[in-house]
Amino acid sequence: FYSFTVQYSSSPPTLSYDLVTLQKSMDKARGSAVLFDELGKTPPSLAALILQTIYKNNKRIVKHIASERFGVQFSLKGIYIHNGRYYFHTQLENRTPVPFSIDFMTFKVVDKKTARRTATQQRPLVPLRMYKTLDELAANATDQNVFLLDQFTIDGDKLLLMEIFEKNGGRHQTLELENSDLVKARLISEMHLKF
Repeated sequence: FYSFTVQYSSSPPTLSYDLVTLQKSMDKARGSAVLFDELGKTPPSLAALILQTIYKNNKRIVKHIASERFGVQFSLKGIYIHNGRYYFHTQLENRTPVPFSIDFMTFKVVDKKTARRTATQQRPLVPLRMYKTLDELAANATDQNVFLLDQFTIDGDKLLLMEIFEKNGGRHQTLELENSDLVKARLISEMHLKF
């Protein structure tokens, strides 16, 4: 909601207001005083700007983590870190004439190797933010997304699994990350953010 104090003037200095520009200037002036617990010291507007910048830059920094099955490729393009939060830049490519309907996506920490009759431990991770939602990837199309997760580390005998599941289908994709991949995350301060 916006509130304005209005006074009549026969020749006003401004005839119209762009509310988006006005809001951005107010946020900069106040320093985005509203903070969310899950984002820590990062203002929501800065987190959104980082997500958007990573998405628009569209650079591939990580080249060795990908999964391809049945003409669909899911790859990790980059891992970034800022104020104790990870930003995962992913890409989904459908090289088939059949659309890929996305049911859901999971992030979880699991054991690397398990004996047959031992219980496995899984720790789910919930993304704090994502740049945009992906519901369906059209035939012969490519799209990307950026996910924001809280900081975590992985023991040497565990993996981070990023899984994407197809609705009413079996072309599920899984990416496996080790702790050595996470510690190579690029600092956001090295990026050029455009305010």
